[in-house]
Amino acid sequence: MSLSRQLSYSFDFSSLCLRDETVTKVRKGIVLLVYISYIMFGALIFGALERDFEVQQRHLAVKAKADFLKNRSNMTKEDVRRFVQMMTSLILSGIPPTGNRTTVFFWTFTNSFITCIITLSTIGYGTIFPKTSGGQMFCVVFATIGIPLTIMLFKYIFILVYLPFEKFGIYLQHKGLNEKNVYLWKNLFFAATGSLFFLVLPPFLFMSLENWSYIEGIYYSFNTISAIGFGDYTVVSNPTKDNQDITYSILLLIWNLYGLAWIALLFNLIARCFQEMGSRLSKDTSETEVEEEKELSCSG
Repeated sequence: MSLSRQLSYSFDFSSLCLRDETVTKVRKGIVLLVYISYIMFGALIFGALERDFEVQQRHLAVKAKADFLKNRSNMTKEDVRRFVQMMTSLILSGIPPTGNRTTVFFWTFTNSFITCIITLSTIGYGTIFPKTSGGQMFCVVFATIGIPLTIMLFKYIFILVYLPFEKFGIYLQHKGLNEKNVYLWKNLFFAATGSLFFLVLPPFLFMSLENWSYIEGIYYSFNTISAIGFGDYTVVSNPTKDNQDITYSILLLIWNLYGLAWIALLFNLIARCFQEMGSRLSKDTSETEVEEEKELSCSG
């Protein structure tokens, strides 16, 4: 189950009604400092474990392409098949077939840091991942400790995301609306505003910078913030881009994290609506059964 789904079912939604001051700034600062330090530690370890293997694979890809171009006129069908098989294997391991880069790119400190955030948020694009045995085992341990830390951090992000809407609800109460209408309008505003910032507007940016269609932009946005993370469309962790803008990547990661918090709360609201509908249906069914029993007893 992805992080957004874990949070949407496990987090006490009513606690968001508490004032932000109930969680001290010192405590939030400590959690954030520990979290960032843990990610930096993970980035250093991943880089140390994966860097040499990446360079080795890149050299192998460049050599294979050079040999193919040099001997292409004399190659048999079997030689071509082996070349295609090798390129396919490199692509599946995350090495792009284009370009002749032989230096490390994926597992620099910056990219390792970004990959750690993607891992702990459970977005999991599947484009950059550990390939050595040591890196894979470290990933298991790193995620086992890091995902609970991420859940702790997300509880604070929840407050930041939902607090303005809670204040909007208080404003509506002062205007004389009853509790039911306040709850309805507050959460409708929450859903509409989040949809605008996380689903409706971002595709326009992706249309300009990524050359995607608007539908592809919505598809990517939803799959990312819901932590589905198919990896068929990627921006932050794209192995085919050698000149990825780090600032762009970091801003998108911040957008991803806030989007994860928003959609987890939205899932929570939807789940509560379904629960309420189920409760009403059960109540109506029970009342109908009681009335039928009374009619049978009277007729008997």
